Amino acid sequence: MKHPASATPTSEAARNPFTLLEYDPIKLLNKPQKVASMFEVRDGTRDYDPLFPLSVELHLTDVCNLRCGWCTDLELRRNLASLPLATIESLFDEFAQHQVGVTIEGGGEPTVYKHFAEVVALAARHKLDIGLITNGIRPLASFANQFKWIRISMDASSAEEYVAEKGVQRYEKVRANIATLGALPDKRFLLGVGYVMTRRNTGRLLEFIEEMDAAGVDYIYLRPVEEMPDLSPDLAMLYELKSLWETTRASQRRIKVLMNLDDRIQKDNEGLPCIAHALSCVIQADGNVAMCEKRRHDPVVFGNINTQRFTDIWRGALRKDVSRRLLDPCAQRGCEVCRITKFNRYFVRLGELYTRNFI
Repeated sequence: MKHPASATPTSEAARNPFTLLEYDPIKLLNKPQKVASMFEVRDGTRDYDPLFPLSVELHLTDVCNLRCGWCTDLELRRNLASLPLATIESLFDEFAQHQVGVTIEGGGEPTVYKHFAEVVALAARHKLDIGLITNGIRPLASFANQFKWIRISMDASSAEEYVAEKGVQRYEKVRANIATLGALPDKRFLLGVGYVMTRRNTGRLLEFIEEMDAAGVDYIYLRPVEEMPDLSPDLAMLYELKSLWETTRASQRRIKVLMNLDDRIQKDNEGLPCIAHALSCVIQADGNVAMCEKRRHDPVVFGNINTQRFTDIWRGALRKDVSRRLLDPCAQRGCEVCRITKFNRYFVRLGELYTRNFI
């Protein structure tokens, strides 16, 4: 099956609503109370930030219909756990009061959760902003507009690459589902594609990006594989690919490309205090509320929502203690590459400014 690239979009209908500000820490300016509370933690005038996280990562189930060898959540998948629907409804009640965004994602594949449609309907009833990270095997068009954004983890530019990365063959089905979402006439969500780069799947990456542009995808998020270093592509080659796209093709295409390589190679939180952990957390399919998924050397679980209210967990004694401990940069030794590092960088550097009272 051939997937041709498109011509340069020129009409207003082809305008891309996605901008790079969607992934920029500057968007925290929209949440001044949260930022002020975290600054107080940074400056030592508050023990911890009690305000709810801006967003949470919600694992509905640990069951998956793929077999990716470098799966981030391989250990969790062995649990085969799933959250009770009643627990999710109670959680959404709390989140609605605090305008928490909810990213529905792994553990396993969220769309195989038996109550997936009911979860989407519950979020709509509570007027929650929800996003979805999925492998795209199951059709989503019927309720896609309930999401603020959908990102499909593709990780392959051909059927052969797909089998190598995913362990089963679903390439054409996923491509067809992406095309259906991109062509929806009343599309009101951002459509993204996730792409974990390995030594096996970068040969025709630029052509694949153009094919995603033709399919109506708004953005593609590229990162080198972190879970299996032996499979990671050469960093110099990735910088060359990024430069080639930006200098020769980006201006002619509607799609936006995020390849933030610098943020994907820094471990140990760059030796900084971890203040920004309060921006998010991970609720796993067994109900555990984990501080993050990158602290595998020293996992922190604040509590379990099957037996406790999220409010009590988030404002509990354990989280207060952890918040104080993470102010010591040494506490982050052993942390894997983490998207929270860039937020910590901003919080710390802003506190070091000599000219903070000047524009």
